[in-house]
Amino acid sequence: MFQPRWQVSSPLPQRKSPPRFVGLVPIRFDQMAFAFKADPAISIRYSPHRTKMKAMIKSLERFDLFNDLPKQALEKIAHLAHKETYQEGSILFSEDASALNFYLVLSGKVSLEKLVQLGRTGTPRRASISIICSGQALGWSSLVAPYKYTSSGVCLEETTTLVIPGEELRNLMADDPAVGFTICQRIASIIRGRMTSATATLTYFLSIVSHELKRPMAAVENYIQVLLGGYAGELSDKQTRLLERSSLRLSDLRSLIDDILDFARMQPDQIRADFKWVNPREISAEAIEEVRLAATQKDIHLKTTGPTEFQPLVAARRRFRQILSNILANAVKFSPEGGTVTLIARDEPEAFVVEVLDEGIGIPLEDQPHIFEDFYRASNVAEFGGTGLGLSITKKIVEAHQGQIEVESPYQPDKSGTKFTIIIPRSLTVPGGLTLTKSDSE
Repeated sequence: MFQPRWQVSSPLPQRKSPPRFVGLVPIRFDQMAFAFKADPAISIRYSPHRTKMKAMIKSLERFDLFNDLPKQALEKIAHLAHKETYQEGSILFSEDASALNFYLVLSGKVSLEKLVQLGRTGTPRRASISIICSGQALGWSSLVAPYKYTSSGVCLEETTTLVIPGEELRNLMADDPAVGFTICQRIASIIRGRMTSATATLTYFLSIVSHELKRPMAAVENYIQVLLGGYAGELSDKQTRLLERSSLRLSDLRSLIDDILDFARMQPDQIRADFKWVNPREISAEAIEEVRLAATQKDIHLKTTGPTEFQPLVAARRRFRQILSNILANAVKFSPEGGTVTLIARDEPEAFVVEVLDEGIGIPLEDQPHIFEDFYRASNVAEFGGTGLGLSITKKIVEAHQGQIEVESPYQPDKSGTKFTIIIPRSLTVPGGLTLTKSDSE
């Protein structure tokens, strides 16, 4: 029988861990014995940390933000990251909370939600604004001041993420400017792409919805005008009043749809592209006519004050009329029956100035700093309809004209009411840089 022979070059050390092979080691193959001399300096070691690090780096490379970064940078980021699994319904972060972590979604889905409330009196509702899936990132607010989450992240199903502390990632980017610059470029590109896509989708959706809503509304409005015109027979006074009120409600609904659509797609460059020389007197008269029916229903007197002729002005005609009609419509809406709404216009050397005064409920002092914010409604208008977008859109149009809009409420002692002042500068030019000479203005 084959008996292997051991030849030991030195005694084995006494230790608890498995010893290395040293000396001659027999290997039997097909009844033949071979021996090799193992190197005492070589030992086989298993490193779970190293394996975990490689897996972490491989996970990071799945994301556009970190793909193709230098290996050393990826190792540093991998040291910061840890894997977390969240159950369905778990909240990763809450809107307005301190933005502590940046998340990379390995599997699952996360809904980004915002709390929407129309003014102080509206009912708060959560609206989903985006769905983040595997291979996408969220928690960008942890990388950008003021480091507050702008939405809430809610898991729609079991979700696994890589969690990276935002402050530590920012420090790493600051310590390695080259890597930091690359990451910042990629962040800008990713966010820009998401914003462009979201804006385009929203605008398209609202355009379709508004078209489908406005088409039947236009038909109903036409039928009402036919009835009011007496073409379908004589109407009683009561029937006439009811139809006029219905016409006003439809007009309000059309304005609401237009406001939402304007809010989604209004861009200053688009407004400035429509700049042309306009007659302020004509536009003011058109704005007055737009609100005349609503004023008549409340027996409100519309009063205009100013010169009979004005100097020509550079403005986007339709948008400038929208500024005036929005302010006038608000004045009529919030004024009592039998009140007066006054429009005062005047030329100044450097600007065209319009003031709209009403005798309405006024705007509480604590609300005045916020009335131009999107969807904001003052605390005393709960009984009135509206979206809180009219003044927000008005200010956007004024700013596109490089102008100013100011509010004063109350504007006279011991009386309620509000005064809005709109200032449009005369320094604007039409596309192509054309200006009006002194002889033209004469």
